[in-house]
Amino acid sequence: SRKYDILVWGASSFTGMRLVEYLALNSPARTRIAIGGRNRGKIENIRSSLATKLPDAATNINAMDILIGDSLNSEQMHAIAAQTRVVASTVGPFAIYGEQLVRACVEEKTDYCDITAEMPWVRQMHRELNDRAVRNGVHIVSLCGFDCIPADLGCYMLAKYVHKELNEPLLHVKGSITGIRGGISGGTLATMTNQLGIEARQLSTKAMAFIRGESSQRSRHSVNKKRFNRWIIHYDHTLHRWQTFWLMSIVNQVTAKWAGKLLDYGPGFTYAESMCARNLAQAILYFIGHLYGVLLMFFAFTRSIIYALRIIPRPGEGPSEEFIKTGYFSLHLEASSESRVFYGKVSGSSDPGYGETVKYLGESALCLAFDRDDNFRSGIYPPSVAMGDALIKRLR
Repeated sequence: SRKYDILVWGASSFTGMRLVEYLALNSPARTRIAIGGRNRGKIENIRSSLATKLPDAATNINAMDILIGDSLNSEQMHAIAAQTRVVASTVGPFAIYGEQLVRACVEEKTDYCDITAEMPWVRQMHRELNDRAVRNGVHIVSLCGFDCIPADLGCYMLAKYVHKELNEPLLHVKGSITGIRGGISGGTLATMTNQLGIEARQLSTKAMAFIRGESSQRSRHSVNKKRFNRWIIHYDHTLHRWQTFWLMSIVNQVTAKWAGKLLDYGPGFTYAESMCARNLAQAILYFIGHLYGVLLMFFAFTRSIIYALRIIPRPGEGPSEEFIKTGYFSLHLEASSESRVFYGKVSGSSDPGYGETVKYLGESALCLAFDRDDNFRSGIYPPSVAMGDALIKRLR
């Protein structure tokens, strides 16, 4: 009964433009797609440029209707959500621009997915709206980008394997980024900056706990303590490589643990993630670089200087098409059950933040639009909990 199958909200953003292109090339025939945002002129230009760039898909692209609205206007968000079966949003920071749209989707019974990694906001939406979403049979699925699809679905697949093949619980997974090449956009940096502000009061406590290898949930199984309670910089004897802090591990770890609790991976299931380095010196430099970059972006004065010098991209800007195509990532997973240690791998063949993220979000939207069955779980949950095997099938 809805006019559209999928609405791309934030079509003029750096990621949104690429999502429109992805759906134009990969959606089933006759998929009804609309594109939306707050600036009609920008979105019309994007639609026109994509039609020129993709002549074989020009008819479908030109047929995409444009919906205009203010993300902070509840009435407009309700009117937009009521017209589509699924919303795929790239408009961040989501803690600022996402709430009214999510609330509208819950009330209008419209499925929703996005690429946020803003876990405090996701928790807030879950706390305030999950019960209503469950009653309305709505699927609100955040974390559908590089944060946190590889870690989330990787742990999900390992849990299914160990439950089926070994009939044992999954106790712990250690994720290691063994290789990565990717860029960053201005919109992502803006979201990260906002996130830093939200979590500023908790930063010191969390950092010290992480450095000491502490966890809020201790497993009763000694294998976790022996193999996985490590300092930020450590030597991995399985991969024979030094490892260091990985910024995205913060949200990936929380998401994997959340899914593990909901899907009952195992008692006290934990997930830890770090990044490989060639040697100890590089591991130390990576850690210092992460810390230095976070501090520079946290303070408005230093951030304004960085923007003025064009050291980093502004919102709407990002890596080139050529760079995105040459990107990649590889995530090595070392998992432990009660009796065994076994391994898995999740990888991508394009820029993880843009090539892979666009694919993940696009397939999540298509999955919600066309693959829903009794195994889908309504409410506000991570991708593995909401869509599970159906999404994995699309991404393999």
